[in-house]
Amino acid sequence: MASKEEVRRQERDKLSEWAERYQEIQEREAKRNVFIKLLYTEDYKMMAAKLIFAGVMFLFIGGAFALFLRSQSGLSSTGVPVVIDPAYYFQAMTNHVMDMIFGAVFSIVFGVSFYMVPSLNGSRLLKWPKIANAGFWLTVLALFMMNLGGIQNQYLFTFLNPLQASPTWYIGYGLMVVAEWLEMASVLGTSFEGRIQGRLVPTAIGFIVMDMIMMALANISVFIADMWSLFSPIGGLNIYLFGIPNAEVWKGLFWFADHPLVYFAPYTLSGAMIAIAPLYAKRPMYSVRFTRWLIPVLFVLGSSVYVHHIVDDPWPLILRDIFAQTSTALIAVPFAALWLLFFITLGDPRKIKWDPGFAFIYAAAIWNIIGGIQAEPTNPSPATDPVVHNTSWIFGHFHLMLAIYAVGGLLGVLYVVGPYLFGKKWYSDKLGWMHFWGWQIGMGLFVAATSVNPVPGLLGGLIRREVAWAAFYEPYYQIIMIAGWVAGFATVLFAFNLVLTLLYGEKVPKTDIDLWAVQTIALERYGMRREGYKEEELPVALPADGMIRMEENSGTSIGTPVGTKSLQESVKLPSQTDLENHH
Repeated sequence: MASKEEVRRQERDKLSEWAERYQEIQEREAKRNVFIKLLYTEDYKMMAAKLIFAGVMFLFIGGAFALFLRSQSGLSSTGVPVVIDPAYYFQAMTNHVMDMIFGAVFSIVFGVSFYMVPSLNGSRLLKWPKIANAGFWLTVLALFMMNLGGIQNQYLFTFLNPLQASPTWYIGYGLMVVAEWLEMASVLGTSFEGRIQGRLVPTAIGFIVMDMIMMALANISVFIADMWSLFSPIGGLNIYLFGIPNAEVWKGLFWFADHPLVYFAPYTLSGAMIAIAPLYAKRPMYSVRFTRWLIPVLFVLGSSVYVHHIVDDPWPLILRDIFAQTSTALIAVPFAALWLLFFITLGDPRKIKWDPGFAFIYAAAIWNIIGGIQAEPTNPSPATDPVVHNTSWIFGHFHLMLAIYAVGGLLGVLYVVGPYLFGKKWYSDKLGWMHFWGWQIGMGLFVAATSVNPVPGLLGGLIRREVAWAAFYEPYYQIIMIAGWVAGFATVLFAFNLVLTLLYGEKVPKTDIDLWAVQTIALERYGMRREGYKEEELPVALPADGMIRMEENSGTSIGTPVGTKSLQESVKLPSQTDLENHH
């Protein structure tokens, strides 16, 4: 067993090695202008910022499509074009889904990952930046190819053969999957770049790594499904490699990947929430060990929850009714355990110092619990799921889980760590609170209106994937329209606050390693030591004030060795006692 001095020396040497490499990156970045950095960057913060700003851009593009949809459905129950033509109604539906999930949510998840992983492990290094930047720009290209597919894109997802999308949609989807693989590879490489052999990674990084592996594996099947359709008669290229596609094969392959995508945001968000909650609780997670055990459990269950998309299809019993159905029901258990740990850690909410960021995070946890309670009686059951699957019950549940829980939680994370990422404090807390309440009220009203039962005896009676319906549905669609505009206005306030922050926000004191990460790691190390982890297993200790210092008599700067004294010998770190007493 290594002594404490040996452990400290190992940490000191590794932090100094990373600092030297990061200084070299900064020197190269200084030679690039803003335009070049936008095209290509090696800096983890710039990479994260690019992805987050792209996510916000697609949040507005996808939101615009949503408002077209909601305004049309709220103003007409007959399909008469008031806002958009019925054919473009379904095209807008397709584009809304693709832009919100892959453009907004996935981009922000990658941005949070590229920022949090190097911050928490102390390396500040981005692995394979060429791959990461290529994945970013390929994603943007792919999404615009899908958006510009034209009127053929009106059929939402195209497993309903012989309905089809345009060739650009299939090609764009395939390119987007490749782009995601590139970004996932870079995130995984970044996590290993900042790891010391034999040391445990911070719990938050464990969730992010698990998330990337799950989605990378799941994407294999949807890529096969996409290529299957592209090179079939419905692909539009007149290349008949596979003949007439089997709709059930397409659908099964598609949903095997595209239900794990529903958990792509929640799993990275869970890691971020685990990192942030102790900062507000001022103590470590109630049980670090139990929290870490949730990672493999969520991986197995999240990869198999797709039964309510193939429940009435002729797939093998072991997949459809036993494995996937059981997983759909059981995934509530680790999430319930996660929220139990979360709320126990936080304790009395009256003692928390509230701000808009943590309000979003706290509300996200509550909404996820509500969404789980809403879904568990219906979605895993072959007896009830076919009844509700083409009603608003499903898209109400989806918006609850994705919009209020996942997107809301990620917005909270941005509010908390954004000042460190952008180097500016948020310009207005008041605008932040208006954003919070506007988003909660707007999307909460949306979910409430889609989850009601206007037809006695029919759960979730509002019909789905239609452009005309009986007049008695119309009041509910009018409420949904109003709710969408309230949430949209709140998003405008967020963007306005973000612009003001970047232009006029008060500068945050700069440290080598961001202080939120320093505090999170200190609390996690304290909790792990309390639970019996060995000293040599703990994540790398970060300097208590976030600064990697040189010896006073060295006369050097980071990354510049002098004489025979190397940087590793001259780095000065506080003791572990100082690190934990700091909190």
